Amino acid sequence: MVPISSRNSSARTRPSVPRAKQPAIGWVLISRAEVAKAEALLSDRQRGVVDELGLLSIHQAFADRLFPGTSVLHTRLRYALFVPWLMQAAAKAANPVQKLEQLEFVLTGRLKLGLTNKAASEDDTGIIGSRVYEKRKPAAQPASFSYWSALATWGILGRDHRHSAPSRESVLEELGSERKGGSAVDLDGQPLSTGPTYFQDLPPQPPALLEDPKGVTFKLPAHERQYLRNRLRSSKAPTLEDETPRESFLAALARNTVRPLEKTELWDDAAVCACVPKEDEELIDLARHISALGGIVRAVYLAFVEQACADKKFLTSRVHRDHLIKCRTDWGAEAMKADLEKLVSEGLGLEHNKLYELLEATQAWLATPAALPKASVRKLYANLERERKQGRARLSGKAGASQQLRRWARSGERASTAGRLHFRWPSVSRLIRDLHE
Repeated sequence: MVPISSRNSSARTRPSVPRAKQPAIGWVLISRAEVAKAEALLSDRQRGVVDELGLLSIHQAFADRLFPGTSVLHTRLRYALFVPWLMQAAAKAANPVQKLEQLEFVLTGRLKLGLTNKAASEDDTGIIGSRVYEKRKPAAQPASFSYWSALATWGILGRDHRHSAPSRESVLEELGSERKGGSAVDLDGQPLSTGPTYFQDLPPQPPALLEDPKGVTFKLPAHERQYLRNRLRSSKAPTLEDETPRESFLAALARNTVRPLEKTELWDDAAVCACVPKEDEELIDLARHISALGGIVRAVYLAFVEQACADKKFLTSRVHRDHLIKCRTDWGAEAMKADLEKLVSEGLGLEHNKLYELLEATQAWLATPAALPKASVRKLYANLERERKQGRARLSGKAGASQQLRRWARSGERASTAGRLHFRWPSVSRLIRDLHE
C-alpha cells in the first residue's frame, strides 16, 4: 500500500444541495451542522449510523449525489405539497410564523384521524409530530423545516433574485405581500409585482383540507402525483462546473414506474437497479461496498466500547462483540472491495485523513482471523473518536472516559447494534412508492 503522505490529496469537490439563507429572526434554518446533527440522531435510532468516527460525510455525499434534495427526515411525499399549502394559508395571518406552526400541528391531528378512520392505507406511517401530538406539542422538526431544501432542489419553491433558495421567513413575507397587494396587472396582462414568485403552478389545495371529517391521508390524487413526478423528474445530479447537467438517480426513479421493495437495500432490488443512470452504475457498486465497510467500522467501534465496559465490570453482555462476528461474516467480502481512493478522487466524503487511515486499517484486519483489530488499530479508533467528541469520548482512556462508558452501559443506546450505511434509501424508497402507488 502507498503511504498516506505520498498520495495526491486533491479531490474534485462537487457542489452541495442549496441551503437556505440566514434570516434576521424567528427561524431554525437548514445548515450543514443542523442537518448533520439531525441525520446522525435519526440514524442512531433507526439504523445504527452515528457519527463518532466521521462516517456521516460519506453517507451524505453518496445520498446527495444519488438523491438530491432528500433527507432522512423525509417520511411521505405529499408533505412536499402540504408545506406550500400551509404556508400560503399562514401568510394571510398577522403572525404567519406562529400561524404556520399552528397549521402544521392541526395537520398532524388530521393525518392521525385519517389513519384512525381507515381512510388511509394500513402501511400509512410517517406522520411528523405524531409522538408529541397528544402532549399538545408541535414537532421539534416540522415538515416546513425538513422538506425546505427539497422544495428548493425539486423546483417547487422557486428562487429569489439571486437565484438562491430563499428563507422561509422571506417566502411568508412575500406571500403575504402578494395577498395584500392583490393581483394587479399591466395593460399587457403581466403582473405589476416585480418580486419573486414562489410555489408557481402548484396544484390547488383540496377544499377544506383541514376540516374533512374523515381526516387527511398521504394518498396522492392523479393531478398531484403528476405534478410531483414532473418535479422529481427534473432533479439533476450534482455536477462539476465543467460537466453537463444530467438526470439524477432520483429523477430516473420518478420517470420509471418502479415500486421499490420494502426493507430491501437498493442494490438488492433488481427493478430499482434497472433504473440507475449509466453514469451512476459504478457509483452503486462503490456505495454497496462502502456501505458494508461503514457498517463493520461502526460494529468494531461498539465492540471496543462494550469490551471497555466489560473490563471495568460495567456490564457482562456480549451483544456487540457477537454482532461484529455476524457483520464480518455477512459483509466482510463486500467491505474489502471498498475502493477508498475512488471515494477520495470522486469527492465522496473522504479525504486522505485519519478516517481514511482507520478504514484502510479495518480492511487490513478483515483479511486476518483475529476476532478484534489489534491494539494499534484500536488506537486509531480512540484517537479519531477523541478528536470528534473531545471530553465525551469513550475509548480515550482519559479523565472522564470511565464516566462516559458507565453512562453508555446504563443507557438504552447500547441496545442499538450497527447497521450498514443506507444513504437515505429507506426514506427515498418510501417517497418513490408514494409517487407510483
